[in-house]
Amino acid sequence: MADHYSAWTTSGAARHPLLSCALMALVSFVAAGPMVLADAIVFHVANKCPFPVWPASAPNTGHPVLAGGGFYVPPGKSRRVVAPATWNGRFWARTGCNFTANGMGAVGCLTGDCEGRLACNGSVGTPPATLVEVSLHEDPAKGSSYDVSLVDGYNLPVAVSAKPGTGGADPNKCAIAGCAKNVNAVCPPELQVTATGSGGGKTVVACKSACLEFGLDAFCCRGAYATPATCRGTVYSRLFKDACPAYYSYAYDTTAATASGCYAQEYVITFCPSRWGDEPGDRAGAAQI
Repeated sequence: MADHYSAWTTSGAARHPLLSCALMALVSFVAAGPMVLADAIVFHVANKCPFPVWPASAPNTGHPVLAGGGFYVPPGKSRRVVAPATWNGRFWARTGCNFTANGMGAVGCLTGDCEGRLACNGSVGTPPATLVEVSLHEDPAKGSSYDVSLVDGYNLPVAVSAKPGTGGADPNKCAIAGCAKNVNAVCPPELQVTATGSGGGKTVVACKSACLEFGLDAFCCRGAYATPATCRGTVYSRLFKDACPAYYSYAYDTTAATASGCYAQEYVITFCPSRWGDEPGDRAGAAQI
């Protein structure tokens, strides 16, 4: 490529000065990185876990797939994902992934897997997985909204916020904090998803919701329990709420934090936003690698 650039900028410069200037502008544009359109939104998807994660996204009906639907982020790194200003969908993180020897349909990740593929291409991940639910709005007067849900279970803590200085979002109402405890460390045996750790023992890598595990209407807020008055918290949802107070612990959790009326050009989604577990968490991390 160096020879081609040299040819265009030497012999062509004398004959086509305008073409030379255009080429220089193109080179400057490429060097500056990908352009973000004025009506687009940027998500910074960050990994502060002590192990790799494979974030994924799935759009709601009628919305496009972002970044192929899935990608790799090593510890301490982040990935920029550009979305239309009216995008609706969800993000989650996959853990313990290995795509090298898998055929189509094989399980590629310990948690959050989407048909064994790196790029989920719009497919929804297999629960349990902590979900970030997003509804963007391009009108600053209405703003965007997002929340974090454990309705289908938990695999990792996550925090969501508007990036300071990128819009008029109120940092106090537009931030959803992570968890006070590692849910996997306190998950009851009947809800545990386990994997073999590096030492050969079983490690909890995710925690199912009661709805996912038992499928009962009372846990799933359906049938005779399909209203806020009839679907109340249970001992299982209270376990989630105690560990992660800001998240939806069941469908009609009125104490969950929903960031609404937020308007910013950039948002930050951080997996493992703080130290999320001591020895149990560290052992869980060993099973992810």
